[in-house]
Amino acid sequence: MKIFGKNLELGKDSVDIGNIRIIASVIRDDGFRIEFSLENLSNDSNFVGKFELGELDSSNTLFMNNYQSWGPCTFVKPKEVFASIQKAKFPAGFAMSPVPEEFKKGLISDYFIASDKEFAGFLSSRHAHPYFLWKNGIIEIKIHVGKTLEAGEKLELDPLWVKSYDSLEEVLDKYAQKVATQNIPRIGKPVFGWSSWYDYYLDISQKAFLDELKEVRDLKMNYELFQIDDGYESDIGDWLETNEKFPEGLEFIAKKIRELGMIPGIWTAPFSVSETSNLFKDHPDWIVRDKSGKPLVAYENWNKKIYALDTTNPNALNWLEGVFSTLKNYGFDFFKIDFLFAGMISGKRHLDDSPVEAYRMGMEKIRKAVGDSHILGCGAPLLSSIGYVDSMRIGADTALNWNGMDVGQPSAKYSIRNALTRHFMNDVWWTNDPDCAMVRSRKAELTSHSLSASPLKNELKNERMVNVYVPALLNGHFIESDKLSKLSQGDIHFLKSALNFRNGRSHVEFVDPERYVIVSQKTINGDVISFVNLSDSPWNLKIEEFSSLLSKKEEEFFISYPSMREINRFDVQNVDPHSILIVLYRGKRKITREDEGKEDGRDFHYYGSDDT
Repeated sequence: MKIFGKNLELGKDSVDIGNIRIIASVIRDDGFRIEFSLENLSNDSNFVGKFELGELDSSNTLFMNNYQSWGPCTFVKPKEVFASIQKAKFPAGFAMSPVPEEFKKGLISDYFIASDKEFAGFLSSRHAHPYFLWKNGIIEIKIHVGKTLEAGEKLELDPLWVKSYDSLEEVLDKYAQKVATQNIPRIGKPVFGWSSWYDYYLDISQKAFLDELKEVRDLKMNYELFQIDDGYESDIGDWLETNEKFPEGLEFIAKKIRELGMIPGIWTAPFSVSETSNLFKDHPDWIVRDKSGKPLVAYENWNKKIYALDTTNPNALNWLEGVFSTLKNYGFDFFKIDFLFAGMISGKRHLDDSPVEAYRMGMEKIRKAVGDSHILGCGAPLLSSIGYVDSMRIGADTALNWNGMDVGQPSAKYSIRNALTRHFMNDVWWTNDPDCAMVRSRKAELTSHSLSASPLKNELKNERMVNVYVPALLNGHFIESDKLSKLSQGDIHFLKSALNFRNGRSHVEFVDPERYVIVSQKTINGDVISFVNLSDSPWNLKIEEFSSLLSKKEEEFFISYPSMREINRFDVQNVDPHSILIVLYRGKRKITREDEGKEDGRDFHYYGSDDT
């Protein structure tokens, strides 16, 4: 590793770039910790944009991370991926990076990166956006500040931690702890809930929502949270004005949820302002603008241009606080705030704060307004959100189809992949939200295998099971999104069986970019080891190969779920493509099982053991 073009060594060094001096102080910290600061040496104000701080050696494969919730966190062959992006002419926007122009030069990994021998990660993002740019086989360590320093002004930047490693999983755990120490995280309780999005999408209505509440009462599913998602608002930005499908308003909805003893949840995109919204028409001066003074498009969605709220404008901040105070007074206690990256785009604002500082001003105002209520971040800059959110989406939107583009687009596969690669953040920075689980068998494009369809004869584990069981095993949020009235008895049994794998402490091991091992201790079903195969090829393995993860005695044995068939740890087990093999630890008691299938899709299992 090099800092300012010199090999890394303890002590202090500096470099002048124009009238800006960058200072680096290096100390030992189970590796190396590097503190950076900037100083404007001139007698005039100076705008500070992007700077290179140093370099890392690359390798053929890198572990890379995108800055926001939907973006990938995965193993990448950078030369191949960059070539494919160039060939496809993929238009990188603010959703992919606060500095999308850098994608013309190479590949960006935000906040942290790992080669095959070295890990580097920034410990916070409070003033500037730190990132790594792979370019022509070299990894540049960079920051984007995006603000003006007055004459003689100094700015402390976010520290960088660097360490050589043998185990990527271990170094990620250490990194997570160091980030937590540098910041003050909020860690919310994992909830079991329901969301309207993945079956209704924008077609949700007051009548449909009340029908779902009636189903909850009849099913007695013990949901803790019931959340209304996108589709209730009159426009993006006009959060307190409902459309014609919700004639009695949001307070009525919150009251109906509370009457059933559940937490009322609501979706907003607080830093997004539609070009057709009343907010934009009434307050065009509250919008982030480009260099020419025109409203800057943060992204496009809902067939509209979406602008970004200027969270340095005191009037906009007061409005933001008023919106969330009102929603809280209505009775909502769980706030899913989405498309948050819009608050961090580069542009002209009321105050000359950096985009990161502006984003954090907005997040602080929302946190103040909702108090101790639960905030779930989504589409959010990860490091900059620590301390403001109780939970965080950590992957792309899920979908009813398996594949998709690994650039934050909806995909069941990549949603689950990110839940595995970013699991080290769970219960350290926040509670992870792997996005919704869909248990329905109707209109499902994911391959399906009913648990009641002769499981002793068919060991197939499938995409639908991966989508539902992995979130349960990882024990973050478990939020289901189905029309409850359309669920069969088999679907309900499927859901309840997955819930029995929650409440444990989990650890994820990376076998390769598409195969993972989850070790879950003290779930409702006891200790579990699961093998997740996201690839298109079968995975043949022996449980014994992973004995170091188990801490079990040789004479103890394992049982395959859902067949409840005993497995010899030395025998080869097959994990089909797009599948999961779940193995229960059952100590020394051998269990026998008899099955009885019902016509309505339910299956009954009768167990005995060798000591009864």
